[in-house]
Amino acid sequence: MKILYTGIGCKQNDLHTEGDFLSIMNKEFTHKTWRHELTLIPKEEHWQLKFKDWVLPDDFVFFTLSEWIEYSGAEIINDT
Repeated sequence: MKILYTGIGCKQNDLHTEGDFLSIMNKEFTHKTWRHELTLIPKEEHWQLKFKDWVLPDDFVFFTLSEWIEYSGAEIINDT
């Protein structure tokens, strides 16, 4: 299985292993310091912090692979 992801932090070829994809999500979202960004855009208006009923950025740590796929707009590619 490969994950097609073309968003923030993606690799040049856009196809990622599950581990690579989750590492990107952790680096770019879960472990990101949101402090500076939230001084520019209030949390209530920040488009990256609106997803279902999650309380973001705090709840990024609870995301499963399927939530990351849906949140990021990525797509699973079966390489069979």
